[in-house]
Amino acid sequence: MQVYGGGEFPAYIIDEETLREELLSEEDTQEWLEETPEDPHAVSFWRMLGELDRALTVGEAALADQEPMAPGWAAAAVRLAHVHHWRTEYAEAHELLTAAEEVFARSGDDGGPDLRMLAFVRQHRAKALFDEGRLAQAEEQAVAALRLRQELGEPEGVLASSQQTVARIRRARDRPATGG
Repeated sequence: MQVYGGGEFPAYIIDEETLREELLSEEDTQEWLEETPEDPHAVSFWRMLGELDRALTVGEAALADQEPMAPGWAAAAVRLAHVHHWRTEYAEAHELLTAAEEVFARSGDDGGPDLRMLAFVRQHRAKALFDEGRLAQAEEQAVAALRLRQELGEPEGVLASSQQTVARIRRARDRPATGG
């Protein structure tokens, strides 16, 4: 089981079936949020706590604090999209992910794409599509994220997350449909 976070962020795992993050300690997360309420990642931890209304409020404020269509705005948009995803507000999630993807397609060091952040967007889009039951599209996005991360030589934990996402979507696609 891969543990993410820890150190400067609360620790969590990603559930093998749902692909959703699960906190290892809600108490530690609450304490972290009290100590760092302005951290841009706070929206993610409110979401993981199941405080989706609070996550939405924090995420919208974080987005409003950024220069529109700049890389910081796009990162905040991806975090907010994940909140909309968990709220089953898929149209809103995809709209934000598309806007973030447009920003990251031209925000790399040389004015080209920021491949690391594009992989981040595609992984989040894959998870939203997975929850929507759009498995072929979810697999396409998850495989694209994994390939980018492999090409970039991302750390093992980052690759493990992408590999887990691809594997789970493929298990769902390979499961025979049951009739009723």
